[in-house]
Amino acid sequence: MTSATPESRDRVITVTSVGGGVGQPFNEAYCAAKFAVEGFMESLAPVAATVGVDVAVVEPGAVASEFVANLGLDVDALLTAAGPYAPALQAYIARTQQSFGNAQTPAEAAAPIVEALTGDRPAFRIQTSAWAREFVGGKLADRDGSAVQALTGAWVR
Repeated sequence: MTSATPESRDRVITVTSVGGGVGQPFNEAYCAAKFAVEGFMESLAPVAATVGVDVAVVEPGAVASEFVANLGLDVDALLTAAGPYAPALQAYIARTQQSFGNAQTPAEAAAPIVEALTGDRPAFRIQTSAWAREFVGGKLADRDGSAVQALTGAWVR
């Protein structure tokens, strides 16, 4: 195996989500999967660097797409089945619908991905919007987890 040259721009870029940095109510499985991908990539990055390959994760927030519509969720059925968690779920759904009202366009989310692929060495962790940078940055600065718990806890009250 030969070492890559910097000019080759050898890159492994993985699109995860802000859910790979911050756990979110009612998204436990999704966030767990994204956390796992980010942990894998974070572990891979220093090894890949030894052969000239840059590794990065891109963390978009809400993107105006068919993602949620394609889930085929029956909100009324979910609320009925939620039992004592129904008020928390209803609050979370209202908050999420609002955040998708302020979602990035696909082109806005794609621009940092293109930059990571074509620019100079990308950062390991790249958020696609100011909101995503603030959201994930809050987690990275929250040593004991209390700030994130307060923030996401407010989403279900």
